[in-house]
Amino acid sequence: MLNFIRSALKGKSEKEYRLEQGLVVGKNTTIYSWEGLDGNYPWLISIGNNTTISSNVTILAHDASTCKVGCHTKLGIVSIGDNCFIGAKSTVLCDVRIGDNVIVGAGSVVTHDLESGYVYAGSPARKICSFDEYQEKYKKLNETRPNFSEIHTWNEWKTASTEEKQQMKDALSDGCGFI
Repeated sequence: MLNFIRSALKGKSEKEYRLEQGLVVGKNTTIYSWEGLDGNYPWLISIGNNTTISSNVTILAHDASTCKVGCHTKLGIVSIGDNCFIGAKSTVLCDVRIGDNVIVGAGSVVTHDLESGYVYAGSPARKICSFDEYQEKYKKLNETRPNFSEIHTWNEWKTASTEEKQQMKDALSDGCGFI
């Protein structure tokens, strides 16, 4: 199937192909790995505004395992709401709706609908805490832990000096920080 998608690209990027096929992506949304979005049925996927789809996330609108039990391939709409974050290497399976203000932890497998306003993680993804509790926790932590954005922006750190990188490592030796 991957060869079919590659031949359908005909010089287009993964992003261009999926958008032309009907993938819906909201405003101010960042997708780090377009290849993980179902290339067979992208028109069945919609992603809201102000959402981040992290690196190596897979979003599937189909499930061919049903062919092994005498059925045809299962299809289902995948909808991801506004102001969401889907962590690196997570998988969202077909026929799943994710509400607004949802965080999905890295490496999670989303097998069912996720209610708005919560943080989920695991395989299968389970409710961890409310979005508001998560926000409060990290806002407090941000007030007391090192913040490196004063030195470099997110993208500039790859060109930081050896000394600056060592300063970051030293400052993080007893816990997390922010950028």
